[in-house]
Amino acid sequence: MSMPVLLFSAVFATALGVSRFAILPTLTSIEVGGVKRDAAGLQRRTEELKAQIADVQKERDEEILTLQGTPYRALVNSKISDDSGLELLEAFRSLAREAVPGTPDAVVITQEHIDGKTLTLKGDVSGVGPGSMTVLAQFTEILRGDTRVASLVAPTFTRLEDPKVGPHSPFTIVLTLQ
Repeated sequence: MSMPVLLFSAVFATALGVSRFAILPTLTSIEVGGVKRDAAGLQRRTEELKAQIADVQKERDEEILTLQGTPYRALVNSKISDDSGLELLEAFRSLAREAVPGTPDAVVITQEHIDGKTLTLKGDVSGVGPGSMTVLAQFTEILRGDTRVASLVAPTFTRLEDPKVGPHSPFTIVLTLQ
């Protein structure tokens, strides 16, 4: 082997070694969370974070009620036994269906919320032409006359035009129950 090739190989190997151990680590390290890390440090941190995530997920899974567990079954049974709220909602839905004879979908209750003795009904009156506000007023009076209702906050009477639905009146009625 000739001397120039040997010298070139030695200088090249030394340059590669110096760059591998001195230059590349400073160029390839990045700062994550205020700590400078190289590639190996990032891999270790990734493994640590994955282990922490697995631990947290395991703790979360332990806190979630299983479907077959007795606490879950007790919650379901208490909800099923408290059907008076469901019966009340069904009674008000029935009143809405009967508000306009011959048009059971004229008054549609889309959302209910019970909070203690307060019941909030949200819905829409449609399919009755320009008389949607009149139907809403009739429905409000039907609810006001119901024996289960102590007081009622009347809705805002507005009629909106929709190209698909036609004239309709959205409503929010707040009932205070007996």
